[in-house]
Amino acid sequence: MDMRGRIAVATVTVALLLGGCASTSPTQTPAVGSNAALAPSPVPAGPEVHPATGDAARRAAEVTAAWPGSPAQQAWEHGYFPTEDTTEWLADGAFHSGDDKAAYYSGRFDLKTTLPVAVSGTAEVQFADGSRLTLPQRTAQAVLDSLTEKGGVCPGDCGGRLTITAVQPGTTTVATSRGQATIPVWEFTITGYDRPFRYPAVLPQAQAGPAHGPNSEPGSTWLRSVSSDGLVLTATVPHGTCSTLLPGEVYETDQAVVLIGRTAPVTPDPDHVCDAALRATPVEFRLSHPLGTRAVLGLADGRPQALPAQH
Repeated sequence: MDMRGRIAVATVTVALLLGGCASTSPTQTPAVGSNAALAPSPVPAGPEVHPATGDAARRAAEVTAAWPGSPAQQAWEHGYFPTEDTTEWLADGAFHSGDDKAAYYSGRFDLKTTLPVAVSGTAEVQFADGSRLTLPQRTAQAVLDSLTEKGGVCPGDCGGRLTITAVQPGTTTVATSRGQATIPVWEFTITGYDRPFRYPAVLPQAQAGPAHGPNSEPGSTWLRSVSSDGLVLTATVPHGTCSTLLPGEVYETDQAVVLIGRTAPVTPDPDHVCDAALRATPVEFRLSHPLGTRAVLGLADGRPQALPAQH
């Protein structure tokens, strides 16, 4: 092999070695924007790389650096904060018909059984490491109330109703900020369905972030959901009526993630009036690897964001 050949081989070898080395520094991963109905224009999507830069990246670095060992982290790692939707678990095959679905979501239920009565008023969450956490119990009556309160005045023929024939305690496993946890649930048996509809008997603790979600500070977001594989996070991004959403950015470390929303002003149509209302549009953010037990921290306040509690 001549000299030029040996140089080419050496160059390729070095490139492969460098490409295979894992970095321990934070990564800034591009987010994939969703087409949001509330936005003035669609969020651009595609494979483009949009690394976090400028003031938002510097702030994200400060936030993630302050997280390890902080009181907020201690609370996050010792509380009950689901990282998946725990509103309900529908029975297999739900729904058998359009009438059943309409009855369910409009709160048309007939109770043909006696509801269990809470004894202690508390329930226990058990984590994979064996630790336990005692929380206030959500009663079966509270679950039923949440199902029926969706109903209202129904003019004309409202269609069918669903009959609850049994309610009993059970358990299910959910993903949380502390890993997998077994939580108590109420299992509602409904006529026509072989398996019960299940609802949590405990609710997530108070959200660690702001009570009312994101503010209007540039880059702020608020977590709404996590995909089943932990790779895609959906968060709302605040914006004005005359701004458009851009693909967001993700700043990641091995312990935390910061989502950065991005907007840009647009020239309004002459017939369009820009009002002062603040909108919040869902945007999808893709991570470089599954979220796992990492916390999603707010860019503005540095607090962990739990999924919205369902009551």
